Amino acid sequence: MTEPQLLDTPSGNAVVVALDHGLSLGSPEGFETPEDTLDEVLRGEPDAVLVGPHFARHYQERLSEADVDVVLTADVVTWSTSPGRDHGQDLWTPAFDAEFLQELDPVGVKTVLVFGRDNNETFRRNVEYIGELAEDLRDTGIPLVVEPVMWGERIPDQLETDPDFVADAMRMGWEFGADILKAPYTGSVESFEPLVENAPVPVMILGGPATGTTRGMLESVEGAMDSGARGLMIGRTIWKSEDPSRTVEALMKIVHEGASVEEVWDEPEQAAIVDGQES
Repeated sequence: MTEPQLLDTPSGNAVVVALDHGLSLGSPEGFETPEDTLDEVLRGEPDAVLVGPHFARHYQERLSEADVDVVLTADVVTWSTSPGRDHGQDLWTPAFDAEFLQELDPVGVKTVLVFGRDNNETFRRNVEYIGELAEDLRDTGIPLVVEPVMWGERIPDQLETDPDFVADAMRMGWEFGADILKAPYTGSVESFEPLVENAPVPVMILGGPATGTTRGMLESVEGAMDSGARGLMIGRTIWKSEDPSRTVEALMKIVHEGASVEEVWDEPEQAAIVDGQES
């Protein structure tokens, strides 16, 4: 496969800020005003944003003016039929037609691959959907980004970044049709580098072991880049940070220039930002 447009940068890497959380969480804290949050992120000049297709449609002018690429989310993961609530349900579903997604001219289409589910039928539908989407996008020039995650109840939270689980999940992700993997960082170069080397497709990270701080997220990105990753698709730790545009600028230097966290972030750990693994 030729190099995806998403990674057609001078460094061959990309910083993608995930702003698709409204599909699952409604209006989450820190993202109540989508225009303001988007503008803050765009001021940092990321390579791309990951958004829902209707977010891209409504803010098309802003995105075009910023000359930022767009990756679109094709499915919905939510946890309740009540808006923005988490009642522990697994309500994943395909949401948007491949033809409609292509009309918005994205540089990638993303879907999750959730492991550890209690509902085998939902997992079967998830795998089937990835296979269908991979075929729908084949030869279009739009890569399929698969996000393999251990979110199901059968896998304890502390194993979401376990190297053995992540290795199996990544392998299954590209075997099912991924052109790019959006994978959890396992916490160390030693454990993550072999996983990246064994993948025949580019690997980007969704985050790493939870720290709840901007600096901790930056350190995960630095480790992932040292492991051979091609960038990141991270959301909440960026747009919930004290200064999202500065956070994006720091990430751009780490991802494109090989800068260290010490070179781009001279502040101590900030207060906790999010609970659990970043995505």
